[in-house]
Amino acid sequence: MKLLITFFCLLATCASALAQDSTVTFLKTVTVEQMNAMLSTEREEFIQTTSPGAGYNLPPVSTASNDVDLFVVRYFSRSPELDNRKRVLVSGLLALPKLSDMSSIPMISYQHGTVWGKYEVPSYAFKSKNPAGYDHYKNAYETRYMMSLFAGNGYAVMAADYFGMGDGAKSDEAYMQKRSTAKVNYDLHVVVSRYLASKDIRVSKFFLGGWSQGGINTTGFLELLERRGVSVNAAFTAAAPNDPFAALNGVFFHPRALDAPWLNTLVALTAFSCEKYRGPRGLARATIDPDYYNGFKVIYDRMSYPTKFLALLKKWTGTPNVNYLRASLRNPTSFANSDYGKCLAANETFRQEVKTDLRMYYGSVDEVVRPRVARLAYDYQEALLATEEGATSNKITPVLVQGADHRLTFITAAVAAKAWFDGAQ
Repeated sequence: MKLLITFFCLLATCASALAQDSTVTFLKTVTVEQMNAMLSTEREEFIQTTSPGAGYNLPPVSTASNDVDLFVVRYFSRSPELDNRKRVLVSGLLALPKLSDMSSIPMISYQHGTVWGKYEVPSYAFKSKNPAGYDHYKNAYETRYMMSLFAGNGYAVMAADYFGMGDGAKSDEAYMQKRSTAKVNYDLHVVVSRYLASKDIRVSKFFLGGWSQGGINTTGFLELLERRGVSVNAAFTAAAPNDPFAALNGVFFHPRALDAPWLNTLVALTAFSCEKYRGPRGLARATIDPDYYNGFKVIYDRMSYPTKFLALLKKWTGTPNVNYLRASLRNPTSFANSDYGKCLAANETFRQEVKTDLRMYYGSVDEVVRPRVARLAYDYQEALLATEEGATSNKITPVLVQGADHRLTFITAAVAAKAWFDGAQ
């Protein structure tokens, strides 16, 4: 018992030290008028490339009701996959509504989706420049949409950039590495909670939400919060690939005409992240066909982004994704038993019994996340919980967005989730 007490005290001390080493710096105030442009004009630009299917209904344009103060949060975290060997700089965004009464407000933690540039992340979503010197503003829209929708209507919004992104761009990206990303989100929550307490702001309700990669990061974060006894009132995901192994197995061995041509970037990001955070050394080289290895490393490291990055994608157009694997892995059995396959499988986020009300939105014509993958968490919960004696206690509700592709699933889910959260106040 004494050893357990000592262990948890050390954990608390570590979290305290990380929080005390943080900075919360005012960035700017965003007005109602600016947010309304983000919710309308910028939304229109964001969905220009979408491909709605039959039956899709675009939600009406939302509006903001209050100005918002933005803060950049810089803090330190440690990777559980790397055995907490060193502190790593991480950044994120905090958005606070400007209200006459700030004594008690709801808060949502938003987990962003896959981005190609290291600065297309929450803390840079409202900045015009970044250290790498490329234009990142357009590709960071999802954060502005969420912030305008939620913070522009009375919510606090916190959003981590994750390991290897934003101001922590010099470190290795932990793409779809469940434990590391959950820890980054958890440590941001610690920092933000302390900051709000110092301003005498009480969080009345706490929600989670995320899109695509951010969807799996949301359920991974939820798993950690539930394990640590942190209350979450409700959560939503949009197009969440809660089993990376199942998602990529389909991409490799059962391709669809519908599949997005840029899914090869996910192979690059996961292969190198698996090597960096889980190992063994050489995993990426043992996984990727030699003809593509150097190009995939360019993708992961974002070397010469966006010029060389996009040139590679154009060059590879039409290449079957299975061809990116070494010849020895081009069958489902060897793929599943490879270090890469085992890493993907280890990063699932649905095998625990979910205790929080969770709505998982998925599109019927999503070109990135297949409907069966997106609702896999619900189906697995049914396998855990359903009995013949009575109604299931499944906390997950799958919500089909008819005719929605990847982006439209996000646009629709965020609006629907906000209405749901508003009703929980």
